[in-house]
Amino acid sequence: VRPGYLSLLLGLILYEEMSQVWVNTSMFVRGTPSIAAYTLVSNFDSDWPRKLAVLSLALAAAQAEGSAAQRYTTVGGIAFAMMILAANLGARGWYFMKWRALGQANRGRLSSFFAPITSFAVAIVTGLVFPYMGFSKIQSGGKSAVQLVVWNSFLVALLFVISDLNSVQSFIVVGSDTCNQDNTNICMGIWFAMTSITCIFAAQKIRPPSSSPSNGEDEEDKDPILVEDHSSPVGYKVPNFPDFPIDPIYYGGKGLSCCSLRVEIMFGLMVGIGVGAFVVSTGLYDYLEDFHDYVAESV
Repeated sequence: VRPGYLSLLLGLILYEEMSQVWVNTSMFVRGTPSIAAYTLVSNFDSDWPRKLAVLSLALAAAQAEGSAAQRYTTVGGIAFAMMILAANLGARGWYFMKWRALGQANRGRLSSFFAPITSFAVAIVTGLVFPYMGFSKIQSGGKSAVQLVVWNSFLVALLFVISDLNSVQSFIVVGSDTCNQDNTNICMGIWFAMTSITCIFAAQKIRPPSSSPSNGEDEEDKDPILVEDHSSPVGYKVPNFPDFPIDPIYYGGKGLSCCSLRVEIMFGLMVGIGVGAFVVSTGLYDYLEDFHDYVAESV
């Protein structure tokens, strides 16, 4: 195993995707009202989950080649990194789908010790079931959101097919090209089809944001000259001016104009189920070959 490449991948290329998982789950899933409140109730002042995942793979690279300690440390680091990625996607997807926070749903019945652990676990499950809902551009809603899910589903399938090449696998994991990967392909094919379906149906429920201006109160004398607003580049806004949203996501693509939302949903379902079935069939090939041999011998 070459875990050094994985540590560079997680520490440099996927730095943003791996960062601040404890903050995201606390703010979006648990329902902590602000960063200041998170600082008061949390025992983590640094991004320890990401550091532990990278450190685990770095320690694995320092172990003897092919030793049991290297295998266990590598598997632990990869599993923890996958949990962090899924939790970050799940927490963002939880927020974009506008689900109620656990703190609001349980009305404070979760203890301060189990609340962050429960939020982290719930975010992992959400990220595994709705992985594409954690992308920021999913907020555009409508056809654009469905098109984003279809495109990313296709990209994930393409990367998985490339990673299945013997030359790519032997570069990262020595000897993996000779291993039996039928069960892995079956599980990945089922997961790919399932997540494509769930995210397509979830994305179509996100309403496109309204770009119409919203005026302030009618009585100008009661409004202050400036109002603090953290979404403003200067930190303040003038309340008496029309409030036009300037988030680039709101002015993103609206999807293909030649296709309706129903057509894009049907196309996305066909792509997700078709690619998933193809990946599963690659894992069933050896089983079917053994079955045919058994039938031939019986006849």
